[in-house]
Amino acid sequence: MAGKIISEIKANLEYLSGVERKIAEQIIADPKKFTTYSMAELSEEAGVSQGSIINFANKFSGGGFSNLKLKIAEGLSELTVPAFSDVESSDSVMTVLRKVTASTEEALDSVAKLNGEDGLKSAAEMILKAKKVEIYGVYRSAVVATDFYYQLLQLGIPVSSESDVLSCTLSAAMLDSGSVVVAVSSSGKTKDIIDAVKMAKSRGVKIVGITANRNSPLANMSDIVLTAPASGNSITRWSGEVRFSQMLITDTICDYLRSRIDESGEKNYFMVSDILSSHSIED
Repeated sequence: MAGKIISEIKANLEYLSGVERKIAEQIIADPKKFTTYSMAELSEEAGVSQGSIINFANKFSGGGFSNLKLKIAEGLSELTVPAFSDVESSDSVMTVLRKVTASTEEALDSVAKLNGEDGLKSAAEMILKAKKVEIYGVYRSAVVATDFYYQLLQLGIPVSSESDVLSCTLSAAMLDSGSVVVAVSSSGKTKDIIDAVKMAKSRGVKIVGITANRNSPLANMSDIVLTAPASGNSITRWSGEVRFSQMLITDTICDYLRSRIDESGEKNYFMVSDILSSHSIED
């Protein structure tokens, strides 16, 4: 999508260096104006070197400064007005609600821009064919990992979830090449998750990483990287927006899998459904 690069820059604000952030903020503040800058003008405006601009352009556009401006220009028609700035002490509860809703919607919209058909489909098919799926997530990411676990379990997929910092690596040591690990980490830098993924990879396990940071250690080690972005509009809402983006990705995979389970999978699915139904209270 043409607007992908602007969404990607906003989603990565949390992880940019000080110099990179200065360039990114020039883009986000006025993308249209950014496309009119010469490199010398941008260098002066942002207070960075021309070499830093070239490095930034290579990182986000895969080409030089001209290519970066071209991609920004292509995305202008898809831009929406920024949802809001951070919540202020003078805001009413309803104003906060509207701000949170608008920001979350922008983050969720970016999920589709930053994740293509191939990545999402490949992750789903990998999970469907796995002998065992193991999901890792600690602290805030444990909420997403646990929710994903219960959804896959209800689909009859052999799955387990680990959120204890030591158990993740210990459990990974028991896996083999027929297994798939789904690692959930907003930063992609959580040591306990990285240690577990390293152990799993040493056992020949395929890795699906769900992270907001495509330049993180987790992303670099994953066979498939699924990006869960924030809107980039609010510092205080960053972690909440990422969590919603992560859950949109896992919900999408589960809904796709419901239409793809084979005959054996369907038997497991109906068996699990019967077990769950037996625990419901009859009216």
